Amino acid sequence: MVGAGGAEWEVRGLVVLAIATGLAVVLGARVDSILARAQALLLRPPPRTFALLMAVVTFAAAAFLARYCFAGQPFTTDEMAQQWHARILLSGHLSAVPEAHREFFNTAPVFDRDGRWFSQYPVGGPALIALGLLFDAAWLVNPLLVGLATWSLYRFIATAFDDLTARITTLLFGLSPMVLIMAASQMNHVPVLSFTLLALASLAEWDRADDPARQRRHAAVVGLALGLVALVRPLDAAVVGAVVLGFEMWRAPGSRARWRSLVAQVIAGAVPVALLLWVNARTTGSPFLFGYEALNGPEHGLGFHVDPTGRMHTPEHGLVLISGYLMRLSRYLFEWPLPGVPVVVAGLVALSRPSRWDLVLAALAAGFLGAYAAYWFDGFFAGPRFLFTALPAFVYFAARAPGAVASAVRQPIARRAILLVVPLCVLATWLGPYGVSSARARIALFVDQRTKLKTDVEAQVERAGLRNALVLVNEGWRGRLLARLRVLGVSQFRADAIVTSVDACGLETALDAEDSLSGTDAERAERVVRRARAMGEAHAVEGLPADRAIALVPGSTPTPTCLGEFQGDTAGTMPYPLFLARQRVDRDARVGGEVVFARDLGFRNELLRDRFGGRAWYRYRPAQGLEDTTTAFVPYGASGR
Repeated sequence: MVGAGGAEWEVRGLVVLAIATGLAVVLGARVDSILARAQALLLRPPPRTFALLMAVVTFAAAAFLARYCFAGQPFTTDEMAQQWHARILLSGHLSAVPEAHREFFNTAPVFDRDGRWFSQYPVGGPALIALGLLFDAAWLVNPLLVGLATWSLYRFIATAFDDLTARITTLLFGLSPMVLIMAASQMNHVPVLSFTLLALASLAEWDRADDPARQRRHAAVVGLALGLVALVRPLDAAVVGAVVLGFEMWRAPGSRARWRSLVAQVIAGAVPVALLLWVNARTTGSPFLFGYEALNGPEHGLGFHVDPTGRMHTPEHGLVLISGYLMRLSRYLFEWPLPGVPVVVAGLVALSRPSRWDLVLAALAAGFLGAYAAYWFDGFFAGPRFLFTALPAFVYFAARAPGAVASAVRQPIARRAILLVVPLCVLATWLGPYGVSSARARIALFVDQRTKLKTDVEAQVERAGLRNALVLVNEGWRGRLLARLRVLGVSQFRADAIVTSVDACGLETALDAEDSLSGTDAERAERVVRRARAMGEAHAVEGLPADRAIALVPGSTPTPTCLGEFQGDTAGTMPYPLFLARQRVDRDARVGGEVVFARDLGFRNELLRDRFGGRAWYRYRPAQGLEDTTTAFVPYGASGR
């Protein structure tokens, strides 16, 4: 797809450049009058009206896409785990009590050991989702936050630069498919962006204010916003905080009032940070131990070392990651017929005399590139998601590019053509043909993608009238093997590698044998892997989707149990995290509610009798298509393995 996207840039990009040049030649000075009228139209609404209008439009677009693309449901395992965590918080607890047989309930990004059960993510993201769940509208949280982000972006750019630049930047921000699609999801990058822009807008007001009281007030908002960023994504808070602090250290010398205002900033920021550390202490056992590392070990942390997959993360690998992020950003930020990052670079390089705010935004972009070069994981959703908090910087420099480059060009035709390129790119991506890369194509892709994850489970439960029920969900043989390995203390990353490389039947047999053996989890896990590898060299089974991928030794004879496991998947599978995200938590911090969802583990399901024997048991029947409205719940024993 990268090659196809590059080829499309060559063709469509040349077409856009040719059209821009042709219009500049044919229309001549009329281009200047057209652009002048467009500028006057953009500046016509009063500043507050424009900011409010853009905030509302961006919110509405994100809310529409949340329903249109994702059916208002969590779409990734990250979102599902955080929604589960949100339900724990709504029960009045910071963590739930793990079930005795954890293999029926655990998922990859969730910690469920030592009597505690919560997601690996900092508490801020789940807390915001919990607020949405209170109103049965978790899907609206991020659209509301991106509306706030749009308002704050306009305030920041207008205060730091000028009104016209602020309006163009805000318009490009609201027309970015990456911004809108991420805001339509329930990913925790959106609140971080929103609070970051709130901090920057208040920082600009702090810089402009002469009155000590106003300085203290704006500094307090900066501190609170940065603290909220830390509550959601601590690494992003460290980067944004370093940029903000560097600017303040530059501006504060010689002003006692500004130094005193920073005290208010520290106090305000300390409140959410203290909350974060307190929650860590109550969940992971240490204020400075985050869920990621508690679950996956210190290898998950920032720095150049062996990562959780067993590979060495080096500075060279970091550069490869950053190069990939920038290449993806070129495509996904705007989905223009021309790559976006060269436009951003042109806007940065063409500034003859960068202001202090130009330097702040350049430092913000560079800070995120540097920080995530030191992080081993390659994060992607709707674009290079680790750069999402820095998007205002990239959008700003793209907005400045046409004017900055055109001002350095004396030839009238070339100057006019340059000024037409970005408007033509925006029209092409939103109104032109789909192709490989366009806003419409990207939205259509998310509509058609992974439709299982858009299942409205709550509506199915309501239609079926389930009460006091246990529903067993067939996640697929791969998912069942991964769950059982995780219970033995095997990290998700190592479990993935094991299931992908060893014979699935050998692994199933070894896991069953461990039920009657003693030893520590580590000893039992090593025995399981050793026995499975003894089956011989396994090869991936062709034709299976990624969530059902397994390996088998060619020519081996599967046991009847293994045949049952494999054949059980032919009736259809569903990702279990989708159901854990809907699971209710009772006041005793244990799973409960009218319906409990558990992973279907075949004959092992009888282990649940002691805990859930008083409930009516069902198996979940996946829909065969979006039009399939047949009952999703089959009485246990009526069908299945």
